[in-house]
Amino acid sequence: MKFLTQFCILIILGALASCSSKSYVKRGDKMLESGRYYYAQSLYEKAYKKSKDKEAKADIAFKAASCFDQVNQGRKASSWYRKAIMNRDTFSNAVLNLAYVEVKNGRMEEAEENFWEYVDLKPEVKKEGDPSEMLERIKKWEEFPGRYKVELLKDFSSTSSDFAPIYMGKDTNVIFFSSNRKLKDKPKKDGVTGEYYSNIFESHYSNEVVRKSRKKKGKKMTTRKVLVDTYQWSKARGVGDTINSDWNEGAACFSPEADVLYYTSSMKVNKNNQGTKIFVVKREDDGWGRVSQLDLVPDSLSVGHPSISADGNILYFVSDMPGGYGGNDIWMAKKSGSSWSEPQNLGRPINTPNDELFPYIKENGDLFFASDRTEGMGGLDIYQAKREKTGVWTVENMKYPINSTADDFAMVFQIGQEKGMFTSSRKKGNDDIYRFDFVPLQFSFVGNVVNSESKEPVEKARVHIVSSDGNQKDVKANQEGKFTVDLLPGLEYVVMVSADGYLNGKELVNTLDLTVSRNFKAMIGLNPIEKPIELPNIFYDFGSWTLRDESKTALDGLVETLNDNPKITIELGSHTDFVGSESTNQGLSQKRAQSVVDYLIEKGINWDRLVAQGYGEAKPLIISSDKAKEYDFLKEGDVLTEWVISKLQEKQKEIANQLNRRTDFRVLSTDYVPGPNSKNKPGVNSDQIGNTIIKNLSGIKGVFYTIQIGAFSKNTIPPVIQKYKVVFRGEVDANTVRYTTGIFDDVEEARAEADKITKTGIKAFVIAYNKGKKITFAEAKKMKK
Repeated sequence: MKFLTQFCILIILGALASCSSKSYVKRGDKMLESGRYYYAQSLYEKAYKKSKDKEAKADIAFKAASCFDQVNQGRKASSWYRKAIMNRDTFSNAVLNLAYVEVKNGRMEEAEENFWEYVDLKPEVKKEGDPSEMLERIKKWEEFPGRYKVELLKDFSSTSSDFAPIYMGKDTNVIFFSSNRKLKDKPKKDGVTGEYYSNIFESHYSNEVVRKSRKKKGKKMTTRKVLVDTYQWSKARGVGDTINSDWNEGAACFSPEADVLYYTSSMKVNKNNQGTKIFVVKREDDGWGRVSQLDLVPDSLSVGHPSISADGNILYFVSDMPGGYGGNDIWMAKKSGSSWSEPQNLGRPINTPNDELFPYIKENGDLFFASDRTEGMGGLDIYQAKREKTGVWTVENMKYPINSTADDFAMVFQIGQEKGMFTSSRKKGNDDIYRFDFVPLQFSFVGNVVNSESKEPVEKARVHIVSSDGNQKDVKANQEGKFTVDLLPGLEYVVMVSADGYLNGKELVNTLDLTVSRNFKAMIGLNPIEKPIELPNIFYDFGSWTLRDESKTALDGLVETLNDNPKITIELGSHTDFVGSESTNQGLSQKRAQSVVDYLIEKGINWDRLVAQGYGEAKPLIISSDKAKEYDFLKEGDVLTEWVISKLQEKQKEIANQLNRRTDFRVLSTDYVPGPNSKNKPGVNSDQIGNTIIKNLSGIKGVFYTIQIGAFSKNTIPPVIQKYKVVFRGEVDANTVRYTTGIFDDVEEARAEADKITKTGIKAFVIAYNKGKKITFAEAKKMKK
């Protein structure tokens, strides 16, 4: 009975939770229908937490994501679309919307991944057109940008949304714009965005600034205007309560004489007033006149975003009134005395089933507007429409850098100039005001410095640029490994990149004979010096150590690396598979390593920067993440030992053996300085190399200690020996020679010196000898006594 009671309670609680979740969804849907996205998403978030059903959670998360999407909060929208997909992995609409949101967020790799996932879920869309074509378009337009220079107007930048700037007619020293920054006497927030209602602000460009006096006890703070040496934009201030209401005030324009302001507002004039309307107010010497509503459409319809022609006779505006093409369209009305004609839709190709917003009519008759049509870069893009002699409009996307993957809209020009302002959310999704200027051909190099192994960014890498006219420039990559350098036309450039712990990287770029602007982009991979670096495409005939021609081509890249990093010495390591005897493989690998060294010396690399080392089958390959992605039967960290390979299928064994057959190099030191014999290699049995005297260990009598600095093939002269004035040579076996330095009677003294050498990066250790032969420390101690 007790169990039954508990079971019933659980059912009731589950039902209550379900009802609670459905209640929040129902309320959220009502908010969504009325366009109050801020309140809707809050209710959906609560519903998501309450719901236990995965299918229901997927739908709720999708609705919450759509709310964030509508108010341009891309990061949050992305998070909620992912929650929807997490609860229903076949949710194709969520996958597609996530792809578009990631485009606006500037995360192109994630966008591409989701576009392809959408195509997998909906194969039929491939026939209609690949949605990922947008990514190719973005890549092309960013590489070959339009001839505009764009920069953020920091004077107007704030943590709030600042948008839709306009000049006060011909006076470009006065700017009006909309912003949802807080005004002291207007504390209300908008149910659509959750931000303060937007108001119209103004700023003036002058050398007159306001100084405030310090507030003293018993006295009021005073202000006074003073002149300064430099011109600057004044602090933005609201235009006053005549225009700014308790509702949203947005996009505006001035009449040609700048004596009348037309602006968008959602203020309620009467109970039938719905959405937004265009209002008009006359500018007077002491402020503003009386505000009146422009009688264009019935009160039940919305209009906004006014722009007036140069002669003041045609008003362009936006509305979703019946008779359009879907969404918001651009309409026009002609002035007729003191009233306006019936609105006319501008038709195709200006209007589409998507939204067309923020029209601006230039004095030459060109129309600029924003649209989210599918042939753009994602979000709102700015388009230019020109009217041909036939009366037909031609429409063209203004491309990058005017447009970006974020929202770009509300473009205005200075009269008679090819420069002006527009709004963009390209910086962290926040609407900001940007300026633009038409410029001559412009070129830039955008670099992305990464670790070539992990693909992680290399922070604050050093970049040195040398141009063919002799000019040089130094910049630093940021914490994300990115840097941008402006280039001049008609020159060749070498871009050298360096960072501590990495080999130097290099890119070549030139602007010779280019007739269009271009942004060169490159990912520059720096190899970490701590790990061996595999040399691809080094081939030999079976059982041979003679380099094939294609191998020589591949080694030319290593020659370039050594020339770009003149202070490093390297070991060339050759590795074999497990086929054949161990001794045969060891000898073959040593000869192959030496053939690589010989080729590099032929190409002008100093012999004492190179050490040939054959490893045979002693060091099987450790699988990297890249190799694991390439071969699905291998995992990152696998070691291709003979036992591991024996467990594989025949084709997999062939691949594993091929992976083990490799040539790599590792950095031995980073402080190389050429010696007197660096160019001309002395004989292997030479008694002197440069300033280094070589003696044989067999010539030293009695018991002594010496410090080994390396063991090498008999055919190799190691460059390390040139660091010492005297070194000793002794045989290890028939093929190997060890080199040591110092003769000591006391073992502790020898160990202290070995520690010092080890700290320089050389693996040094003490060895005991008697009459030229290696003995144990115990034997040495006994003989000493």
